Amino acid sequence: MAHYHFDLIDGCTLADEGGRDLADDIAAADEADRMASELYKDRPELRGKDYAISATNLEGEEVHRAPINRRSPPFAHSGAALNR
Repeated sequence: MAHYHFDLIDGCTLADEGGRDLADDIAAADEADRMASELYKDRPELRGKDYAISATNLEGEEVHRAPINRRSPPFAHSGAALNR
């Protein structure tokens, strides 16, 4: 398990202080996409702007950025894409 943070960014950062333990970078990307999709659905005022969820590892390296400008299907990074 690795620890990841999911920050809301739009030029400024609203930091995720707690974070989550997940299996790997792919699981973190899936979680960021899920969060972005939920925000797209629940917070229409964020649409069409530069808002995104940034998934970072414990070293602070961004492993994925999920824009909040479309409904992303959750778990888009799992399965078939890795088996090519």
